[in-house]
Amino acid sequence: MLNLAGALDMRDTGTARHSQVVGGYCEAMARRLGLPGSQVERVHVAGVLHDIGKIGVADSILRKPGALTTREQEAMKMHPKIGAWILDPDVADIRGWVLAHHEQPDGRGYPFGLGGGSIPVEARILAVADAYEAMTTDRVYRRSVGAETACAELRECTGTQFDSQAVDALLGWLAVRDRAVGP
Repeated sequence: MLNLAGALDMRDTGTARHSQVVGGYCEAMARRLGLPGSQVERVHVAGVLHDIGKIGVADSILRKPGALTTREQEAMKMHPKIGAWILDPDVADIRGWVLAHHEQPDGRGYPFGLGGGSIPVEARILAVADAYEAMTTDRVYRRSVGAETACAELRECTGTQFDSQAVDALLGWLAVRDRAVGP
């Protein structure tokens, strides 16, 4: 499954990096939130596998340089369900988190329109990590917005699109990481 996720990154974004970076962010956030060690590792794996369902989305949609049509958006919104279907039933927890990683606290996410506490904390972590990595990386349909703008966007969308604890965990970890690296 992990190799398949890497192959998918090559197909979707042209680099085998996205899933690995999301997995790393998920791990850092889970640690910062004080999740137990075994759960931290599973959240890391979920981060690597979160987009596995894109294997069922047409290349013409994944690689489209412009905005998606409504029909293309609906096809893209199927990837969490496809991912949950692909993953082994033995990893039911990870399947559930992958399925819910585009749900939002305000209930406007997909595929089920879950809100607030109905969304597993691990899926909320995935959502923030995925969004931050996507915003800070060049894509075929847009250039990176940069770390500062991405952080501002996460703050602005806290409570509606993103969970506040997950956002705080990522931003806190990024601040510590950046101080450690220095100018």
